[in-house]
Amino acid sequence: MRFTPQFPLPALSACLLLLAALAAGCSPTMRGSIALGNGDYAAALANYNEALAKDPDSLHIRQSIGLTYFTMKDYAKAEDCFKDILSRAPGQPEALFYLGLSRIGKGERQAALMDLTSFRWPFKFYHQKFVQEEAARLLKHPDLSADETIADLKAELEKGREEQRRFEVESEHMTW
Repeated sequence: MRFTPQFPLPALSACLLLLAALAAGCSPTMRGSIALGNGDYAAALANYNEALAKDPDSLHIRQSIGLTYFTMKDYAKAEDCFKDILSRAPGQPEALFYLGLSRIGKGERQAALMDLTSFRWPFKFYHQKFVQEEAARLLKHPDLSADETIADLKAELEKGREEQRRFEVESEHMTW
């Protein structure tokens, strides 16, 4: 079967140029997110750092920088970012979670998993429950690689988010 484009190539090129022009007009944070999504880590970091220079108190931008380093598997720099966030916002759940994952990536698996067994996410019971239980389970499986351990914890957090959403929707529909 032969692929026949629905749009003529010049029109497609024009659309891509328009998207690039729109991205150029976006905020540095948005451009950083686009670059990160495209796997251009250097551009993502450059844009996030530009945004941080304009808004040095932004925990969101700091989180984006930390996640970029985490995605790059530069776990030491990611750890530094998440520690910085926690010094500014103690107990920030996403920073705590990714700090644990960064430490696992650095080879501090046992200590990080121990910390994650008491992970807290206020008002998000299922988020914390799924992470805590998975961390406890993973402690019993020291043979798993860092990548497998990180993937398992991320998957469990996502399951916890889904369960939390389900719980919140059901709670909204309950009549007391």
